[in-house]
Amino acid sequence: MHLRNLSFGDSSIEIVTHSDKTREMVEMLFTGVPSEGSHAPHARLEISQDRDGGYRLSRDDKQIYAGESLAALANSLMDTSIFNLADKCSSGMLFHAACLSWKGRGVILPAQSGHGKTTLSAWLLSNGFDYLTDELVYLPLDSLRALCFGRPLNVKYGSREIIEDLLGDNREDESIIRGPIAMLVPPSLIRADNEPVEPDVSMIFFPRYRADTEFSLEKLSPAQTGMSMMACLVNARNLPGDGFRSTVDLARKVPAYNITYPDFDGVLGRLRGCSKNVRSSRFFCAQGPGVPA
Repeated sequence: MHLRNLSFGDSSIEIVTHSDKTREMVEMLFTGVPSEGSHAPHARLEISQDRDGGYRLSRDDKQIYAGESLAALANSLMDTSIFNLADKCSSGMLFHAACLSWKGRGVILPAQSGHGKTTLSAWLLSNGFDYLTDELVYLPLDSLRALCFGRPLNVKYGSREIIEDLLGDNREDESIIRGPIAMLVPPSLIRADNEPVEPDVSMIFFPRYRADTEFSLEKLSPAQTGMSMMACLVNARNLPGDGFRSTVDLARKVPAYNITYPDFDGVLGRLRGCSKNVRSSRFFCAQGPGVPA
């Protein structure tokens, strides 16, 4: 039996495995998530195998998944872990978003599923940005320091050709977990020197991929930013005032843009340009950067 704690924000759970294969899968899935925290685990997830080789996932003895697919088990475990960590988190804001770092500056990409944030994150990773997460970003109520839920890139098969081009010779690597609708890709396969950090948030971009449009970058007002961020706040019910005031404070401090793109041409220069114009998050309210040419 092997125990692996997951600690994120002020929330903690434990995962129990009973074989080397499932232990290795857990370590690959959560290699970027701290195992030590100040709070005792409030949920216990256990992976077991039956005599026929099938997998079972349970939470506190209640079955969540049963089947023979390791990929389906991995996805169920990931979703269940994220839900249980977010469910008890109350010391900060949890946003459904990707996050990357450029020269130590945090760039958040909040978006609902299907808007292309994972594919964009993978492409930015291949072009020098450090990948931190494509799923969950934690911001303390009194800080802009981002703690990111480090996990493999969860790539839908609609983006398969793009990702395989980025993977190059690593496209058949055994650490890639391939499911029926998506694959989990370790970021190190795209760029070996990816360096996870805990950056201060300097920019917010709301990405939207549309093949039938031209590239556009729209500066948002704090009110627009706040409303859009509230739509991505996953633990609002755990926060004072449903997190509204904290989200508004964030929107006033950090410049934000809608970015719509038909392809990746132009995206890299705009994101790098915006980040370059920001010296410190402390100056956001007084001097937000203009949209670069």
